[in-house]
Amino acid sequence: MDFFKSLLSTSKDQQTISRPRPVTSESQTPLLPIDRTNAATATSSQAEEESPEEGTEYTTASEILGWLLYALATEPFVVSAMGTYVPLLLEQYARDNGVRLDDHSLKCVTGDPLIPGQPILPPPPPSINGTTTEVITESLMLLFARSVNHNKEKERQVRCVLYVMGYYIDTSSFALYTFSLSVLVQTLTVISMSGAADRGHYRKHLLLVFGLLGALATTSFGWLDDKRYYLASLLAVFAISCFGAVNVCGNSYLPILTSNSKEIRSLQELEGEQSEEDQKATALLKSNLTTRLSGLGAAVGYASALVVQLITIFIVIKTGTTTSSIQIAISFVGIWWFVFLLPLFWLLKSRLTAPSLPNLNPDQSIVFQYVKYGWRTLFISIKHASTLKDVLIYLLGWFIISDSVTTMNSTAILFAKTELLMTTPQLVLISMLTVISAIIGSVAIPKLQAAYSVSPKLSMIYVILWASVIPLYGILGFFFENIGLKSQIEMFFLAVWYGISMGGLATVSRSLFSLLIPKGKESTFFSLFAVTDKGSSIVGPMVVGLITDKMHDIRYCFWFLLALMWLSLPVWYLLDVERGAVEARELEFVEEE
Repeated sequence: MDFFKSLLSTSKDQQTISRPRPVTSESQTPLLPIDRTNAATATSSQAEEESPEEGTEYTTASEILGWLLYALATEPFVVSAMGTYVPLLLEQYARDNGVRLDDHSLKCVTGDPLIPGQPILPPPPPSINGTTTEVITESLMLLFARSVNHNKEKERQVRCVLYVMGYYIDTSSFALYTFSLSVLVQTLTVISMSGAADRGHYRKHLLLVFGLLGALATTSFGWLDDKRYYLASLLAVFAISCFGAVNVCGNSYLPILTSNSKEIRSLQELEGEQSEEDQKATALLKSNLTTRLSGLGAAVGYASALVVQLITIFIVIKTGTTTSSIQIAISFVGIWWFVFLLPLFWLLKSRLTAPSLPNLNPDQSIVFQYVKYGWRTLFISIKHASTLKDVLIYLLGWFIISDSVTTMNSTAILFAKTELLMTTPQLVLISMLTVISAIIGSVAIPKLQAAYSVSPKLSMIYVILWASVIPLYGILGFFFENIGLKSQIEMFFLAVWYGISMGGLATVSRSLFSLLIPKGKESTFFSLFAVTDKGSSIVGPMVVGLITDKMHDIRYCFWFLLALMWLSLPVWYLLDVERGAVEARELEFVEEE
């Protein structure tokens, strides 16, 4: 636990100074930020007197460990299950139950999750004696050989459609429409539980309950058969909705943990004595430190996802690379989620930041009253956000960029499957490269931001420009024969590029938003953040699905994704973080109506 204790400490210099000074080296920088917004209501002496359950105890090493375990438990669900295997499974189920595009009287060719009528991997050569290392080594060599010798395989591809609710849709669109429905349900779920997450001791309880339900739903994929494609879609909707609730509760812990470091909170008493220059230095320090903690969580999550991808690719190869292999891999992700979520019961504190609802009606269900309160606080948050100019700017920018970046992942997986005819193990390798690169991005970008004194706003803009290269490169395929995602090998290079952008985006976005929200309203504002995030994700997959249904070529969707990314740039340019932080402090003392 010594490592985690070191994260809670500032340097000796900072503990003895009378006021904060600008950071001159990373060794002077504590991981946890100074929370100036808490100075009016809490002091270190008060924190020692009140109980931990009141939410005023100093942040402990076990809490940081618990928060990191939250990332470790849940990130593989996003990267491995929903980012890789579930889209493949839904597309294959749609193909198994679909008909040919050119003749609806003929069933779609089946037998292979990725290339109809063709085996995914040739039989193992005689040199493989069955050991784990040799199986993986030989299989990877075969995979890369296939990516180089892609040739004319695409000519054998069969276009298929599935009859759903009175319409024929492209088999690739089935997964996209499922994701659109899931984020709609997730949005409703997040709104309904957000009020309870900010009141009483419910934040931790909701995180655990929704986490366990989501883990069980994910594990249940192992017992499906290909005829129950509707059930597979509904399970995906349920699991994604549970993850959304967990994500809101988990993210809302970030500003709480960073506000309660012992050394940092003691400096809050000096706020009235600080000069304007010192206050700006403190604000920059808080920004950098919050980004570092967020980056650490992102790195742990991506490292966890990498480990899970390594395990699942071994499972897929050893079980014959069939549809059942994909189901087993998804189930393993659910088991991982379940196992590593359990320690949070002992490690995390409830951290009461606002009292329970007063005057509860004994004649009504407590659940109903908190759901009602969640919707009421959403409208109150919207009302408050309308007075917070920079929160509105942030949410608008996030609505646009989140839609494009999150849709890009499922689009790329389906593009690689249907256009480049890549196999399941190849796609898992791409996902692993993405995760490794995301770890690098989540660690490197905060360091670069601090080293060059780049503001979080500019960091966000740079990450968006970096990510926009991906759809732009895909568009080149319309104009050139040999470049622009024309071969499988190009996907491996773009996976690295995409991973760096995802790691940077995950780190910068959370830390930037945490600087703009009022204390005591963390879950409510992060639920508004999630509603914006997931609300946009309803649009992206649906538009991509409609484009695919119309053109039967996913490449056209890159135009849509590129337009969204570039559209967000002028919005982010308008953001003023310092002004937003001042507005957030003022809103802390505004009573809810």
